[in-house]
Amino acid sequence: MIHLIVNANARVGRNRKVSSVLSDLLTAYRKEFTLYEVRRTGETKELCRQISNRPGEKTIWVVGGDGTASEAINGLHVDDTLHFAYLPAGSGNDLARGIGLPTSLEQAAEEILLAKREKAFDYGVMELHPGGQARFAGSSGMGYDAKVCVEVNASGLKKRLNKIGLGKLAYFLVAVKQVFVNPRFQVTVTADDGTPRTYSDCIFLCMMNHKYEGGGLKMAPTANPCDGKITVTLAHGMRPLRVLFALPRIKSGSYIKLKKVETFDCKKLDVITDRKQYVHTDGEVVAEVRHLTVRVGDGKLHTAVGQ
Repeated sequence: MIHLIVNANARVGRNRKVSSVLSDLLTAYRKEFTLYEVRRTGETKELCRQISNRPGEKTIWVVGGDGTASEAINGLHVDDTLHFAYLPAGSGNDLARGIGLPTSLEQAAEEILLAKREKAFDYGVMELHPGGQARFAGSSGMGYDAKVCVEVNASGLKKRLNKIGLGKLAYFLVAVKQVFVNPRFQVTVTADDGTPRTYSDCIFLCMMNHKYEGGGLKMAPTANPCDGKITVTLAHGMRPLRVLFALPRIKSGSYIKLKKVETFDCKKLDVITDRKQYVHTDGEVVAEVRHLTVRVGDGKLHTAVGQ
């Protein structure tokens, strides 16, 4: 039995409802399923919590954007009895890219249905100090990229541009602006070796489970979502114009070769800043803090991929 959780407002090809497309596809493959159409923030998280806590084997398919996937991750009870699949129906679809699925909803569904194996994927956990926690499927960060998320979500620009299929443009426009207006900060990071490293004039600090953020940008081109590690990338000490000219290189991931950009892998990272910073998980701003810890989550997400 597949528990199919779908954003009720999602559409695909010729304005067809996602739930109708997937219902037809699952019926054609003679798969038993129960459809849940969600309409409010928090519903996906609660449904995932309820279903994943049931005894025995269970299969959950979640359909939506990266924010929907993140909400699902935050509700799941992760163990070996859970079989989880994410199907892309958003504007960014970074999780699909990160785990090697097509970004086309129907192609991704076909691939999962035809899969002969499962792969075990990591997820990340952000612990906020003095209290609070948020999981992430693909990306987390503070500084520049988090501030871009804050402005995009607050302005409503993304929603308006999504209506004409240009949702990614919102991130680009805000990203250019934030190069010049986002204040720098000092950060001290402590990874697995226990040695604190301090960076002044920090632009951003990203902690990634897979390669992509912001609709296909390779913020962490060396990240592997199955290796049990978080990939950290940070930039510091670069003048605004240098940052602006570096932005196109994020698409290919070649920006990590630039001077003043650093990257490394770890299982756990402690972060302390000189003043409060916005932090995001999978593009959703979750807090404004000075101290946080990011680590790899307990257990693995078992997902059908490939053939």
